[in-house]
Amino acid sequence: MDTDPAADHENPRRVEETAVALLLRSTHLEVGQIMELMDIGDREFRDMASRNGDIARRLEERRLGTLRPIQSEPRRCKSCREWFLPYGHDRYCSDACKRTAQCHKR
Repeated sequence: MDTDPAADHENPRRVEETAVALLLRSTHLEVGQIMELMDIGDREFRDMASRNGDIARRLEERRLGTLRPIQSEPRRCKSCREWFLPYGHDRYCSDACKRTAQCHKR
């Protein structure tokens, strides 16, 4: 069997489980909504939770009410220097600023 770490990234089941674990971090989405978004049935979701510790932990945090919302701190756009609330680790406030920064790098 191939044990190449890059092969895990290409494994659709592994990618799907990672996506579910990340979506479960959101306090804005219900589990049913995540299952619908990912087109996952009840049995498949239970199987994922049993083999993936991240999914099981997130479900337990949700059950206990200890899931903390992800906080974003305002930051300055690396291109236009305006303040914005980033989504994730965004460094730019918009796609236009991102494209501008990419043009300047070239």
